[in-house]
Amino acid sequence: MNIQKIKKHNLSQFAQDFYGFELKKNSTARNPCLTNGKDTIVIKRQQDGNYTFWSPTSQNKGSVIDLVIWQENTNMKHACKSALEKITGFTQDVKTGKAQAPEHVEAVKELDQEKLRQLKPVESHQYLESRGIDNINHGRFKETIFTDERHNAVFPHTDVAGEITGYAMKNKNFNGFSPGGTKNIWRSNQYKNDNQLVVTESAIDALSYAKLMNKRDPQQFFSTRFISTEGAFSPEVQTMIKAEIALMPESAQVIAAFDNDEQGWKYAKELKSSCEEMERKCKIDIPRVKGYDWNDVLEKSLERENTLGEETPEKKQEANQEQAEEMTCQM
Repeated sequence: MNIQKIKKHNLSQFAQDFYGFELKKNSTARNPCLTNGKDTIVIKRQQDGNYTFWSPTSQNKGSVIDLVIWQENTNMKHACKSALEKITGFTQDVKTGKAQAPEHVEAVKELDQEKLRQLKPVESHQYLESRGIDNINHGRFKETIFTDERHNAVFPHTDVAGEITGYAMKNKNFNGFSPGGTKNIWRSNQYKNDNQLVVTESAIDALSYAKLMNKRDPQQFFSTRFISTEGAFSPEVQTMIKAEIALMPESAQVIAAFDNDEQGWKYAKELKSSCEEMERKCKIDIPRVKGYDWNDVLEKSLERENTLGEETPEKKQEANQEQAEEMTCQM
C-alpha cells in the first residue's frame, strides 16, 4: 500500500478507531466533525478521493499521515509506517466482521437543488418565537430566513459569489445542516450606511443579539449588519469574514459575539487578530455567564422582564442595566 492509497483511507473512521475521536452532534455528511474531548477535527473528502482534516482547536491540518504525526508527536517516516500498520490491521478486522465506516462519510453527496428551490422565506416562525425571536420580518432580516417541507427554520449559507452552498435547519429538538451542503456564512441584509458588523456562531444568536441591541441602542442597530458561521471557522470561512469586513468603511467596528465557552473565546480572539491585521476596530462581546450563548441571554432577559410586572419604568430601566452588566463580558 503506497502513500496515495493511505490518503484515500476513510479518515473519520481512522480517527475514531485509533485516537478516541467521536462524531459530534453537529457533524454533517459532507464535513464530519469529531472530538476526543481535547481536540476537534473537521474532515473533508476531496474530489480526488483523498481525505483531509483541519483542527479549529490547534490549527493542525493535512492527510491521515499528518494526523498520525500530530497525535503521536512523531516524524514523517514513523507516521507512514504507523498509518500503514493501522490501516492494514483495520482492513483485516473488517474481513473478520468489524463494522465499516458509516456510509454517510464515505460518499461525497451533492446539495439537493430541488429541495433548495422549495425553500420559502417566512415572516415569522413558531419555533423561533418560542426562543424569544420575533424580529425576522424586520428589514434587516427580511427574506434571509426560510422554511422547508418539515417547517424547520432554515438559514442559507452562501459563498463569496452569493451562491447558496448549504443551509442550517433549526427546530424543537433538532439542529441540522443540509446533506451535501458546505458551511460558509449566513448574512443578514446589508445596507450602504452600515458601520458595524456582528459575527456570531449561529443565526439564532445573531437574531438574539440584534433584538437585545435594538432595545439597548436602536440607532446603532439600524446601522449594523450580522453574519453567522454555524460553528464553522475554517481558514476558508475566516477569509470570507475578512472579505465582509473589507467591504465596510475603514471606520466600521466588528463585534465578536461568540459563545462563552472555550471554543467561543478562541473564535473571538482569532477574529480580533484578523481585524488587527486589517487595522480594523474589533470588540469582543461575550455573555458573562459560562456556557451561555446570546439566545440564552435573550431568554433570560425576557424572563426577567416578565417578573418585573408592574414595576415603574425607572425600576425596569435599572433592572435592565443591572442585567446587561451581569450578562456581558466585553474586551
